[in-house]
Amino acid sequence: MKVTDVKATQTVGLERRRFLQGMLLAPLAAAGGAAEAGGWTTGFGPYEVGTSCMLAHKSTTAPMEHYLIGRLQPQGALYVDQVLQDRQASLVIDVKVPQDWPYAGRLAGLSLPVVLTVYYPTPASNPRPEYTFPEEHGWYRLPHMQRPGEAPLFADDGARYPLIVHSGGQNTHGLWHIWKLQHLASLGYVVIDVYHGDGRTPGFEESVALRTLAVRAALDHVLAHPLYAAHIDAARIGASGSSAGGLTVLSLMGGLNPAQPGRSLADERIKAGFGTVPFAGFGKAAAQSMGLPPGAIPNFWNFGFDFAGLATVKRPWFAVSGELDRNVPATDVLAAARATGGPAWVVEMKGQTHAMDEAAQAETRGWEAAFFDAHLRDDASAKALLRRGANPAGPKAVGRMVLQAA
Repeated sequence: MKVTDVKATQTVGLERRRFLQGMLLAPLAAAGGAAEAGGWTTGFGPYEVGTSCMLAHKSTTAPMEHYLIGRLQPQGALYVDQVLQDRQASLVIDVKVPQDWPYAGRLAGLSLPVVLTVYYPTPASNPRPEYTFPEEHGWYRLPHMQRPGEAPLFADDGARYPLIVHSGGQNTHGLWHIWKLQHLASLGYVVIDVYHGDGRTPGFEESVALRTLAVRAALDHVLAHPLYAAHIDAARIGASGSSAGGLTVLSLMGGLNPAQPGRSLADERIKAGFGTVPFAGFGKAAAQSMGLPPGAIPNFWNFGFDFAGLATVKRPWFAVSGELDRNVPATDVLAAARATGGPAWVVEMKGQTHAMDEAAQAETRGWEAAFFDAHLRDDASAKALLRRGANPAGPKAVGRMVLQAA
């Protein structure tokens, strides 16, 4: 990321590293119980979950995390596609970066591989074992994972499921998000997770540019895939962004950059967006805390310090913020949601930083399920949970609703 002030550039670099301290470092968290009454579902839903193939070699030349997050080095970039045992069996796409793509920088004109994982509802009788990804901790387990030559086994082979695409935090990787994605799939969604590989890009601005292209390409690929397309309802697509993924989702929902007048990155297939501690670019609170000078212009896709560029976001947006979050200030999350041109909700988690505890994560899962059920399934009970006066998390909730659509 480049801004007009040297001090700001150094501060932004620190903030980039802090994105790693996101709320999604809980692959061993507890399930949180079954679905509660009235449609409130913080726990897993009725379905077992299957996953696409991510069979990998054990890394011997570099730490596995360097491949998962991506890493630049003199002899070439590291990325997770290089450790996959069978690229044909895995979901690996080539993403072309157009010469004129905003802030593409040194990526302009290049094609970069992007790895996807698909989570989907599968029958309880699915005999495929879980797969422990071969990294040093052994934390990451993909449920009922397909092996080479195996097709996905859907819970209802004749059903078309709504789809959610997920964009994770800056310098995170898809395996960090297993719990969140498995939760959504257990509720009857097909979920695509995108391995952005931010660390292999020359700078923050290039990683932001690649992210929007990667999500678009991921949707293109899965919606045309011979094994997945027939099981997806392309008219019911949502997007979920964690931390820096919030910027990706809001961009794809139509957020405009005042420095790029007339240019939109919108993907009309996305009908609703959800953000967990979502970075929406630099608002006034973040700019002030980082010491950015008046008139500084972030050199990446940003919506303006007053978030005026979000007025063109007409589709529903739901954000969960942390009251004490210094990376993505709660005041900016609220200001960004208020600036959108469509229905918006914000829940602020009391006492929470960018790394939320399990109680706050469980409530976030409940809100996310209710939001997508309301807007991708037109579910009446889920809509009731979003109405004014509703308090589905109960009197002891960590979160409080600070913005609610009429």
